[in-house]
Amino acid sequence: MALLKAVKTSYGIDATYWNIYSITEDFKNKNLEVVINGYVSKEVRDENHNPVAWDNLQFTGDDYIKDATREAIYLALKAKDFSDAQDA
Repeated sequence: MALLKAVKTSYGIDATYWNIYSITEDFKNKNLEVVINGYVSKEVRDENHNPVAWDNLQFTGDDYIKDATREAIYLALKAKDFSDAQDA
């Protein structure tokens, strides 16, 4: 799964294909850190090229998702910073 959303990058091009790169969960402090990478397209990502953008998002407090699956995180992303994204 991934998300489609055009985001202008510092390179002057849009990152349109976003997928989860890493998930770090701090059980004690109830914090979920998610790094997502943005690529020009799915094809570029499938060819193992480097991302042109990334974002580090925190899910804490009421947003914390204990033992989160990738699917649950994508849903949370769509409810948070990627509300206008489409599923890819």
